[in-house]
Amino acid sequence: MNITKLKNILFTLVLFFGISFTNTVDANSSLSSAQLALIENSVNKMGINQLNSRMLELQDEKEILEEEQGSTQSPSVNKGIAQRLAEINAELSAIQKALVAIVGVGAISALTSDGYNDNIPPVITILGDNPATVELGSTYTDAGATAFDAFHGITSVSSSGVVDTGTVGSYTITYVATDLDGNSATSSRTVNVVDTTAPVISVTGANPATVELGATYDDAGATATDASGAVTVVSSGTVDTDNVGTYTISYSSTDASGNEGTASRTVNVTDTVAPVFTSPSTYVVDEGATAVGTVTATDLADIIFTLSGSDMLAITSAGVLTFINPADYEAQSENPVNLPYDGSTYDITATVTATDASDNAAQQEITVSIRDVGGIDDNTETGTGTNTSTATEGTTETDTATSTAGTGTATDSTDTGTGTATDSTDTGTGTGTGTATDSTDTGTGTGTGTGTGTGTGTGTGTGT
Repeated sequence: MNITKLKNILFTLVLFFGISFTNTVDANSSLSSAQLALIENSVNKMGINQLNSRMLELQDEKEILEEEQGSTQSPSVNKGIAQRLAEINAELSAIQKALVAIVGVGAISALTSDGYNDNIPPVITILGDNPATVELGSTYTDAGATAFDAFHGITSVSSSGVVDTGTVGSYTITYVATDLDGNSATSSRTVNVVDTTAPVISVTGANPATVELGATYDDAGATATDASGAVTVVSSGTVDTDNVGTYTISYSSTDASGNEGTASRTVNVTDTVAPVFTSPSTYVVDEGATAVGTVTATDLADIIFTLSGSDMLAITSAGVLTFINPADYEAQSENPVNLPYDGSTYDITATVTATDASDNAAQQEITVSIRDVGGIDDNTETGTGTNTSTATEGTTETDTATSTAGTGTATDSTDTGTGTATDSTDTGTGTGTGTATDSTDTGTGTGTGTGTGTGTGTGTGTGT
């Protein structure tokens, strides 16, 4: 190589050093300042031949490490390789700086045309992560690489390789730099397309969903999407529509990379329907009764019955309706003598409420009718009556005897009295009628009788 050519190389190196060495050091910023200082101190002790020899060794080691880096997926191994590559790049940069310094201080005489042979390839620095990782389905933009040649300065870099981000796998981007003397350097970056994203599940229909107690529940299902393509959804869980409560339907979907996506739906089984009465709203009982009947209603849940509006009636939670005290027809009036005894009833009204377990309530107005039995004379009372009787003695004469009714005791609604004939020689019988106003009133009656012979006459009177 002639001196002119060497001077041109020197000019290029000096120019490049002022522009790019800082960038080269920045590319190795993973090293501490102490490590960089140690590398530069070691390089500065080398002569030009040692520098050239060391550069070749480092380039060979770098090529081996980059091939290993592209073939392993171990994070720990890759971390060690990345650290060593940073050290190599730092030392190569220091060597380039030292060569420029040597040539710049007049060591050109050491490089004669007979002894100079440019067989040193450029040094390639890969920018960004190596290996690089990109998510399946995303866009990959390569960070590129730079190259610097010890004798020719900045050297252009070409790259080749394709990364298919639609398919999981490892891809290689290859970088090539060739200096003006035909020396080529090759380096590569591994790009791993990975799938770490789980499928996205969309629950179809209402969530939470509501279904009425006793109805049929049909789940609307769910769908899922994933960057890897079509995926299926599996569901689990049951809904018991016979019992009010909250239930969960779970959905899951797993893609080809083992990523699982999950989602769930809440289903509330509710009871909003009130009980429906099935028993009549009217009941008829005789006075003196205590049992009335049983109130019934239908509902899918348990029912509790309550009663309001009457202090004479009571009801159990199961619906059994009774009088608190025996039914009393005469209780409807303070003056029972004025009551009609014509088959009419004493009607009592009340409100029955049926409440289910979900507090849904329905009401029914009921009427309980008390019938009279025997009229007012069904109570103990007394009465008097007047009877007349006619007696006939023998076949030839007819005497008339008048009898006066005695006292009688009411055992039912019929009063009975007895009377004595005024003609002591005649006998006769008579029947009379009387009216009682209450259990202590007396009644009067008139009766007629016929008799034959001598004797006393008696009469019987009946009063209502």
